[in-house]
Amino acid sequence: MDIFQHHFYKLNYQLLSLVGLWPYQDNKSRLFRVYFLNIAVMTFNITQVSTDISSTIVPTMATMINMTIKYYTYYIGMFNIRKLLDKMMLDWKTWNSKEEIEIMKKYAEEGRLYSLAYTLYIYISTILFFSISFLPLLLDVVLPLNESRPLQPIVLGEYFIDQQKHFYFIFCHMAFTILLAMTIFIATDTQFFVFTCHACGVFSVVGFRLEQLMKDDNTMNKYFDKRRYFKHVVLSIKGHSRAIELRFANLIESSFSSPLLIQCGINIACLSVSLYRMKTLLDISTEMFKYIAFLAAQLFHIFCICYSGQRIIDHSSETLIKAYNGLWYEAPIEIRKLILLVIRRSIESTRLTGGKVFVFCLKGFSTVN
Repeated sequence: MDIFQHHFYKLNYQLLSLVGLWPYQDNKSRLFRVYFLNIAVMTFNITQVSTDISSTIVPTMATMINMTIKYYTYYIGMFNIRKLLDKMMLDWKTWNSKEEIEIMKKYAEEGRLYSLAYTLYIYISTILFFSISFLPLLLDVVLPLNESRPLQPIVLGEYFIDQQKHFYFIFCHMAFTILLAMTIFIATDTQFFVFTCHACGVFSVVGFRLEQLMKDDNTMNKYFDKRRYFKHVVLSIKGHSRAIELRFANLIESSFSSPLLIQCGINIACLSVSLYRMKTLLDISTEMFKYIAFLAAQLFHIFCICYSGQRIIDHSSETLIKAYNGLWYEAPIEIRKLILLVIRRSIESTRLTGGKVFVFCLKGFSTVN
């Protein structure tokens, strides 16, 4: 578990611990966070459903439903998440050459940068979204009217009190709950990015090993050093198996496939509602800006998931090319047969799907658009 204290994974560890989803967390600490988050979200949802059900609250409720799906996908599937983390630790211990460690570090750093960029983007966008509520104050200064413009809440909600009189109380409650929800989005999504980057790293290491096979100039009798090369190829096959067969990529698929399909469906429905509301709002208003923000957030979320799926497709396919680029044809027949196992399995690229229906890739993202 020490590797998760490393700067590569520290942000993910802190975010998951904050929302009670870190698998190695103390049970009492986790339960306290789970109860607290559920109470906060429940009070917010009550204010939403107490309003007249219309298209105006659909984006907000869709966001909260997506957040709930993400949270309980991790919470209920905690055992699978722990298995994925355990396999990450095992992979770091398996590869021992300098080049292989550097490849793993490269992809771990990519995962950290994606996590950091995603975190900053979501939090900055959320704060800017909150600031729209104070746009009437700015307009009163820039384009004053005979009377002050009323302040607008972050989203529509029924608190059964005078919303203008108690505006700041309502604003703080909404802002706090939405920040909690965004933190759950960030914690779960960034860990998903780390998992996919790690899988790409394992594919890259396996490809590197196969590409360098029989290229060791220091071994003159390479045709007769069967034991050494046999061990080399076996380790590559085990690494490839860990990346695919019921180990890592397939475990990611089984853990996230159905929830991702549901989230994708909700996002697409939400996109339609947002576009419809933007079409009906002919004037430039605070509500228009909010729907533009919702639209951008939904597209960005779908793109991030599809891009992660595309990377796994690309890296699993590259294993086949790298295996061909190696000097496999100079290896003894026993080793060539083992390499063929990897080549044949790599012909069909590994894919992340939503319920075996929707393939998460850039082509899928363009189809959604």
